[in-house]
Amino acid sequence: MKNVKKINKFDIAIIIIIIAIIVIDQISKIIIQNVGNINIEQNTYSTSDADSNSAMMYIVTNLIIIIIIARFMLSQNQFIDKILKVFLSFIIAGGISNLIDRIARGYVLEWISVSKIEWLPMFNIADIFVLVGWILVVGKFTYFTAKELRRKAEK
Repeated sequence: MKNVKKINKFDIAIIIIIIAIIVIDQISKIIIQNVGNINIEQNTYSTSDADSNSAMMYIVTNLIIIIIIARFMLSQNQFIDKILKVFLSFIIAGGISNLIDRIARGYVLEWISVSKIEWLPMFNIADIFVLVGWILVVGKFTYFTAKELRRKAEK
């Protein structure tokens, strides 16, 4: 019999965070669609908008990224700290929620606009969590790397 990994309370909290973000994003999109007087955008393109109008390619790419992050979290569970797990869960949750849109609607519903910054594209709550998650992950790795470099320089 294989070793069965025991799920601890923090891992359950991570799952709850992911589900909560997905639910909040999906409910916000349902509400926004039913309000009627809010400008919405149906994003049929990938996040890069680089001549990729293939929903299937976007779905596959999104799934691969989600699987890689989830696999990293599971395989490195004992080596990564709790805060990094939370940051990575933001990325997974936002990715899953936008993936749900892509599969169920055929597009990602974008409805948040920063009118003072015209060049900024419209986005949604899931996009915010993906972006914030990546920024925090990069910040965490940068902090860790700088700390390790200082530690090595002190030796």
